[in-house]
Amino acid sequence: MGKLDGKVAVITGASRGIGRDMAVVFAREGAKVVVSARTENEGDFRIPGSIATAVNRIKDEGGEAIGIRCDVTQEDEIQALFDQTVEHYGRLDILVNNAAVLIPGKIEEMQVRHWDLLYRINIRGPFIGCKLVVPQMRKQQYGHIINISSTGAIGPGEGPYTETGGGGTAYGSGKAHMERMTQGMAQEVWQDGIAVNALSPKLAIASEGQRWFRGGKAYSGAREDGIIMGDAGAIMCQQDPKTYTGKILYDEDILTEAGITDFSEYTIIADE
Repeated sequence: MGKLDGKVAVITGASRGIGRDMAVVFAREGAKVVVSARTENEGDFRIPGSIATAVNRIKDEGGEAIGIRCDVTQEDEIQALFDQTVEHYGRLDILVNNAAVLIPGKIEEMQVRHWDLLYRINIRGPFIGCKLVVPQMRKQQYGHIINISSTGAIGPGEGPYTETGGGGTAYGSGKAHMERMTQGMAQEVWQDGIAVNALSPKLAIASEGQRWFRGGKAYSGAREDGIIMGDAGAIMCQQDPKTYTGKILYDEDILTEAGITDFSEYTIIADE
């Protein structure tokens, strides 16, 4: 028996990185997974990873998955994603808002168009996803929404400072926005049996995107992949959505609370 037997999960940004790894774990735990992203096939984008590759991996492992292309900046495409999911599987139990971009740079250096792009994908996209998924989940009187956040949401605190910031203000601001939205929405829909929680990795995840930006190298001390996020997400989706909601959560803490204290299977990268 899997933790998510019979559940239907939609995961955005699931062609690579954390989204893909969560999709793999959810399928292993018995969920029917809808892999959603913009990149349909390898070679469509400069960074490795695609819907087709993720779906094939899940099926090769004996899981069930379909792929549906969706650009989260387009409201009609998000609605079509949910409509097609329900048409295919009859329900929609879990939404993971994972699609995001990381655009580094200090405020003075960042181009306005890049700030706007980050807003459209990292903030507006999850807002639309949350908004449009509610009618189906309310109809079911059941649902889990997981908004993927980051430790970057935690600001540097007040000055004086002893060193210059590293240029993560835009990304961190977006994730802080998401966490406030998460708790506000959770309070709005808990009576409908819909949980809304935020989930962050305690350590950086060595995604394909991170490696691409760093010339093929991951950060030292990052985890090799996002499987730990999938394991944490599966535990979250086992909980009662009326009470386990409005939480700002971290993967390691969820596993620890579930009695898992050995994280050795989640490989940490040394210097590359």
